[in-house]
Amino acid sequence: MPWPTCSACRGPTRTACPCPVQPGDEYEDDFVLLADAFVTGWHAAATLAGVEPGDTVAVFGAGAIGLLSAYSARIRGARVVYCVDAVDARLDKAGELDAVPIDFRRGDPVEQIRQDRARTGLPLGEEKLGGVDKVIDAVGFQARDREHPDQEHPGQVIADAARLVNPTGAIAVAGVYPDKDLHPRPGATAHEDLVAPWGALFSKGVTVRFGRTHDRRYTRLLRDLVVSGRARPGVIVTHHSTLADAPDLYRRFDRREDGVIKAVLHP
Repeated sequence: MPWPTCSACRGPTRTACPCPVQPGDEYEDDFVLLADAFVTGWHAAATLAGVEPGDTVAVFGAGAIGLLSAYSARIRGARVVYCVDAVDARLDKAGELDAVPIDFRRGDPVEQIRQDRARTGLPLGEEKLGGVDKVIDAVGFQARDREHPDQEHPGQVIADAARLVNPTGAIAVAGVYPDKDLHPRPGATAHEDLVAPWGALFSKGVTVRFGRTHDRRYTRLLRDLVVSGRARPGVIVTHHSTLADAPDLYRRFDRREDGVIKAVLHP
């Protein structure tokens, strides 16, 4: 008997993807995320960052994309994954996914990660390096300024990534950097240029990759990871509700309130 087609995988840019799922069953959240954050997180870890077994990885941002980037990196065999954020619920969820939570309210996240790398020691034969092999930016241009958390600093994550990444490493930019900021911060313009530390990146020989994901490139692969039990991305879903509750849930999500990380809405 053929699998039913998962409605989450339908749409103007997606083809139907048969999935062994029934509405409301234990796998529903996992398959819903095949049409959403899981493909983006996998793209960031697998294609943009090129995470390989044994890599050390740092993910900036522990929203849905950041968490599933960290989760994907672990699936791909990363030795350790750090997840940087400043929202307690998100940091707790990162810990549940076997990532090391790094709270930037407690100080420079680059230095926190370096200190942890020094404490945990190095595998036999590995040279001491000051950072990690791969960095994923899952924040984008709305990053918070660490010195002034109430203000945005579009270049904050890129600057931190350049400091943290090891020579010949890779930086994956999954966070959004638009051509124009429709709601610029006070004192900024809609067309403000992003200042990036190109000199540091060049001197380290770092690979930097950007780009949106193409869902159909990964949907069947990730479906099979779920079916085989290798992946359960639905673990990041924190709320279930109806469409009528959508405005309130989005409001709480935007304000980082009540532990809303990912909500699934039912008709």
